[in-house]
Amino acid sequence: MDILFIKLGALGDVINTLPLAITLHEQLQARIHWLVEPLSYPLVSSHASVNRAILFDKKRWLQVFPSVFNELRRQHFDITLDLQRIIKSGLFCMAAYSDRKIGFNKARCKEFTWLYPFERIPVSDPSVHMVYQYLEFARYLGITPGEIRWDIPVTGRLPFDLPKEYVVLNIGATTSAKRWTTQGFASLAQGLMERYEVHAVLTGGPTDTPVAGGIESMAGNSVINLVGKTNIQELSEVIAGAVAVVTCDTGPMHLAVALGKEVIALIGPTNPQRTGPLRGRIIRQDLSCMPCNKRRCENPICMGGITAEMVLDALGDVLG
Repeated sequence: MDILFIKLGALGDVINTLPLAITLHEQLQARIHWLVEPLSYPLVSSHASVNRAILFDKKRWLQVFPSVFNELRRQHFDITLDLQRIIKSGLFCMAAYSDRKIGFNKARCKEFTWLYPFERIPVSDPSVHMVYQYLEFARYLGITPGEIRWDIPVTGRLPFDLPKEYVVLNIGATTSAKRWTTQGFASLAQGLMERYEVHAVLTGGPTDTPVAGGIESMAGNSVINLVGKTNIQELSEVIAGAVAVVTCDTGPMHLAVALGKEVIALIGPTNPQRTGPLRGRIIRQDLSCMPCNKRRCENPICMGGITAEMVLDALGDVLG
């Protein structure tokens, strides 16, 4: 059986879909094909439960669309799953040469994609964690999911010269409203060294480099700055070697959960029940405006109200 996953986007979304891929691969002996964008391509293409990753580079979509379209038409799929729920993913699902095409029910679709003529999984609670929502596709196909696993491979060999014990501070987030303050991260890094004698390792993408520089200038030798210096495999190794991970609501948060790490998630405008860490500790304010799901906020008091002391206290159970 050949099953096509259309899950293009963000790292966290792709990681939350991996348990479904593992379930279908193992219980149906299915060959999993996965249409994915460049950011998550290395993770998908190297995964043991994925037979083939098909790359769609949206930045070059005019040049690559014909070849991707031909790829989806050349291979016969038994089932295609539209797991993205947007117009673009629906178009790819329509294009696929597939016996069955299955998507979310109307209430959970975006951009009017419920109008596509796909089979629809049953109505369910849209507030439960996305890992469980993706696994509903397995249940729709008559499979009872077992233990939730991600099976992201790591070698245990650190790609950088790091201390024996360190805490990862993942400083980035895809939207400004989800980001913690520069001062907060700097104070946390200093507190880790003063209270626990543990270094903080900063991680994030290239766009987080200026913030990392600000943290480094305030926190001094208590931080090791790897921001903008890791690919996904290197980031996985760094996270796997950490004693704990402190992170905003972003893809590496889900990566840390998948790697079985102690996760302290700093959550502001989003609903942690749905998109927060599946396992881990959540630090958030209790404000009437939450969750607002805003991408930008002129006065992000939900994140600004989180203090380094709150995080240090939460880390006490891990660091002793």
